[in-house]
Amino acid sequence: MVYKVPTDRGSFVVGGGYNLIANDSDETFLDAFNETNSITDLFKQSGSDYNGIAFEAFAVDFRNGTSNEIESIFRVDGRPSGFQGINQFAEIARKRNIGEISLFASTEFQKNLFAGVSLGILSGSIHYDRSFQEVDVSNFYNDGVVPASGSDPATDIFSITLNDEIDTDFYGFSARGGVIFKPIPFLNIGASIAAPSKIFVTENFYSNIRTEFDDNTFTDGDETTFSGEFEYAITKPAEFKVGASVEKIRNLTISASLEYIDYSSTKVDFTINTESLEPSDVAILKEDEQATNQVISNTYNAVINFKANVGYSFSNHVKIVAGYALFPGKENTYGFDEDVYSGSISFPIAENISFDLSGQYSTRNDRSIVYEFENTVQSISKEKERLNILAGVKFRF
Repeated sequence: MVYKVPTDRGSFVVGGGYNLIANDSDETFLDAFNETNSITDLFKQSGSDYNGIAFEAFAVDFRNGTSNEIESIFRVDGRPSGFQGINQFAEIARKRNIGEISLFASTEFQKNLFAGVSLGILSGSIHYDRSFQEVDVSNFYNDGVVPASGSDPATDIFSITLNDEIDTDFYGFSARGGVIFKPIPFLNIGASIAAPSKIFVTENFYSNIRTEFDDNTFTDGDETTFSGEFEYAITKPAEFKVGASVEKIRNLTISASLEYIDYSSTKVDFTINTESLEPSDVAILKEDEQATNQVISNTYNAVINFKANVGYSFSNHVKIVAGYALFPGKENTYGFDEDVYSGSISFPIAENISFDLSGQYSTRNDRSIVYEFENTVQSISKEKERLNILAGVKFRF
């Protein structure tokens, strides 16, 4: 919605709107045999969130009867053959919905020189679901390392299943400002900056480990489950943009822009809500915060995004637009670039009414991290393709 305020000189425009930034889902599947490691190698780490429930589920255990060292159940000393590999199956799903409400104002404060500002309220949700299972299909592990209990004899592991659910809700605020200069009637040159913005995040998480044994018994219950809520904040980096457009030269319009974002300057704050915590707990959060920020700084880099559009208007008020955008990869090691192709057509269907049809296709390589520990990362490589088609009717008053 846009309103042009009457002025004696120049122009002054105010408006507002809602922008749906993302509404999509992503699913990843795994069916493989891992010869080198197991997700239980993650569980055994002293800093792992799963350490306690994994011990209760017999996914990890003491290395031997006289040791206090926690080890993967597949690597304890009671196994003469050691780790022999494991079949792994996984289904990882993520759904997200992100939108922004914005208010803006712009003015021509000097002839052919325009300035504008906008304020936004960002909100959204992300649902993450991971079901990961390891199955001893070939019965490699038949050493009876799970001790007898009552009348039940010693047994061993048949499968270990981890279920994770994370529901994330967030909101934040944004501020942008920019200028446009029109040196000649058909040329626009502009620049803008989006200030660093803070996003407030609330995560509700649930995890359960279920172990099935060779004798068809299993562990399942509160002792192998944990859940909770965690609040933190993310400071997004500033965004700098420059662009230019050439308008209506023989009905042709061309525009291009460059956008600079330094993702390595992203910061997290784990101590936004510490009233109920002991000083020692706050100190641990501070250590985790510093370590996470260091990982972000080392993992991500600065990028320059490129966007370009070409439009043509026919004499019968039909307009077509074609566009291309390149978004370089944000990570240092896995720099997966994304290519985006778009097109649209608009044509009148009645006086002051037009029909708009647009489409966007994007493609990029990607990877989904299944689990990681120490210097080991287990991931799935994939190619992501997206196709969005929108249709609408525009009314001019």
